[in-house]
Amino acid sequence: MARRILIYTNHFFPENFKVNEIADTLNDGKNEIEVITCVPNYPAGKIYDGFGFFTNHKEQKGGMLIRRLPMIPRGSGSKPRIILNYLTYFISTVFYTLYIALFKKRFDVVFVHHTSPIMISISPIIYKLFNWKSKLILWDLDIWPDTLKAVGVLNNSKILGFIEFFVKRIYGRYDHILVGSKSFVEIVEKRVKGVPVSYFPNWAEDVFTQRKIMVPAKEPSFPEGLKIMFAGNIGTAQDIVSVFEAAKLLRKEPVSWLFVGDGRMKKWVEDKVKEEKMEDQFHFYGNNPITLMPYFFSKADVMLVSLKDEEIFKQTVPAKVQAYMAFEKPILGMLSGEGAQIIEDADCGWSCDNGDYKALAEQVKSLVKVNSEELTVKAKNGKKYFDVHFKKELRFEQLNKIFDL
Repeated sequence: MARRILIYTNHFFPENFKVNEIADTLNDGKNEIEVITCVPNYPAGKIYDGFGFFTNHKEQKGGMLIRRLPMIPRGSGSKPRIILNYLTYFISTVFYTLYIALFKKRFDVVFVHHTSPIMISISPIIYKLFNWKSKLILWDLDIWPDTLKAVGVLNNSKILGFIEFFVKRIYGRYDHILVGSKSFVEIVEKRVKGVPVSYFPNWAEDVFTQRKIMVPAKEPSFPEGLKIMFAGNIGTAQDIVSVFEAAKLLRKEPVSWLFVGDGRMKKWVEDKVKEEKMEDQFHFYGNNPITLMPYFFSKADVMLVSLKDEEIFKQTVPAKVQAYMAFEKPILGMLSGEGAQIIEDADCGWSCDNGDYKALAEQVKSLVKVNSEELTVKAKNGKKYFDVHFKKELRFEQLNKIFDL
């Protein structure tokens, strides 16, 4: 009998998130799937072309039905706009959840892809009140309230304490919780008793493991010298301020900083580049579909990963680490803790502590003198480590076992 799987996620194709690949892999003709998501608007904060409140809100893809619920887009990322974005999607999912709970067949598994906000995990709990035999699985990628404090959204200890109390109650309603780092397992296990918590690290999409290079229709130009590439969300958590400070110390070195992505801090760094007259050192290639990312990766000498100097980020392993390793690129990290430990264990690059932009600058100076053979060795080390620990097949084997428990 085919499994009936309900997926909740506030990010779905055409946005680039790994839940897309989970849904596509499960959509193999053996499962009946429904995805509840919202109108795509991440990371730029504008609704994607071809989508709207009442446009392209329902799509059938093989055995998978995709429902895109209305919400107010993120806009420029101001706090009021983000709150409106969260609340409108929360309200939409609550009403739709009540509808499917009362009038649709029961789903065997309810799988929740939790980035922010934590409210996305509430509607699945409402669903289970009506269908208590359904298995409820939370893939927790954003540990609240720790992340809120780390990025400066909240600093009031009483409010943070209330949110932590609320999160504990949410955890207790789930049948299984998945987290992306070993450190997160410890955090979650302290907050909930009697619920299994599993280490479920990121993997890399097929375009990276298979090195599928698709050249853009309008091929961009690339600078000379050592090319350090930052790929993905350009936000507060990625500590772009410290990256820029390191770049200022290296302005006389033959080093170029390549940014492929978008986010709330992109305009800030663009303005700082103009202010410091560093246009020759910084190059921006915008937000691109995942199919083009291998092309951009292939143009870099070293891939950069950075996180803000906060305790929660020392326990975080950004998904880009696995993508860099899978594509056989050496990694330069400005991060501490578990992410740095992976780079060290794999011997696939170099790292310094979160926020230590002076140490990052010194490391880049040494990389200017590194020969291509050493870069190749580091890159191959990363791929070997990835194949043992992070291959996609390992994660889907693990996920299927959890679904069938």
